[in-house]
Amino acid sequence: MYYEDFIDNMAVGLRWLKETLNYVPTIAWHIDPFGHHSSAASLFSQMGFNAFFFARIDYQDKNIRLSNKSMEMIWKPYQYSGDKNTYMFTHVNYYFYGPPPGFCFDVTC
Repeated sequence: MYYEDFIDNMAVGLRWLKETLNYVPTIAWHIDPFGHHSSAASLFSQMGFNAFFFARIDYQDKNIRLSNKSMEMIWKPYQYSGDKNTYMFTHVNYYFYGPPPGFCFDVTC
């Protein structure tokens, strides 16, 4: 994906949310991005987001983060301007796409 595609896709979605629901989100959920490019935090913070959640992460990175208890972090954008308002609270979902064991939220359990 190119930066232009990322920005255009987000612009269309954010415009629809604002015009249709009068809602402006501040939390991004990238459930299955197949990688996080180095500018993602910068782009999301420039779009008004202050938190970023995702599920897919390299298993080696996840194992390190689990052992270091660092599944939550403050992501300083790649293009850091010195402004702490561009920091992104970031969390890697512990159970990938699913809920934790014992959490029942639908009719199938």
